[in-house]
Formats: sequence, C-alpha cells, structure tokens
Amino acid sequence: MKPKSLLLPRVLVLVGATLLSVGCGGRAVPVRFAEQSALSMGAREAPVADPTVALTSDPPLPGEPTGAWSGLAIDGGVRAGGGHVHAH
Repeated sequence: MKPKSLLLPRVLVLVGATLLSVGCGGRAVPVRFAEQSALSMGAREAPVADPTVALTSDPPLPGEPTGAWSGLAIDGGVRAGGGHVHAH
C-alpha cells in the first residue's frame, strides 16, 4: 500500500489538470458568419493563380500592366537615384 503522503499530491495534480482542461473548452462559435467573411457560404471564391503564366506567355514590357504576373513591381523595381544602391 502506498503512503498517503505520495497519493495526495498525485490526486491534486490530476484534479487540477482536469479542471484546467474543462475550462479551456468553453468558447462559443457563431452560428452565422458575416457575408464578407471567408467562412460564409455566400462568400466569393478566392482567385486561382495560374502557375504556368511564366511558361506560356511573355513577360510584360516596362510600363505595361503586370496582370497575372504576380510579384512584379509596378515601377519595374527601379529605385530613385539611378536604380542602384552603394554599400556604405
């Protein structure tokens, strides 16, 4: 038989852990979501990017709209001051 001095701390830890875990599950979830929410059933589908655009079309020339070429800078990546930076 185990001594009472070791059994009591184990029981207290078990009861404390149970109470803490029960207290974590009390969060309410809304029944309906706003129409603007991505979780709403009436929300628009996210646009699908074409991963083959770089293989199937020519890149835009400077000044042309970038369109499906996501990640291209509108200004063509040109910085003020000549487009280059010296390390100082």
